[in-house]
Amino acid sequence: MFNASSTACLWTDSDEHPEGSEGLHVEIYTDRVVVKGRDFTDGKWIEGAEYTVCYPQN
Repeated sequence: MFNASSTACLWTDSDEHPEGSEGLHVEIYTDRVVVKGRDFTDGKWIEGAEYTVCYPQN
């Protein structure tokens, strides 16, 4: 399970509500899934928010 920011309403652990739009971009391959954080407002990838889940080898 991945938890992501809302694309419409962001928030912080301090209960602040900054402006912006973020979400997750998911790429599915035959051997893995890659999830990347995306800042839609700035049109940039979020540094440090990339995760790869490899499928178990049989």
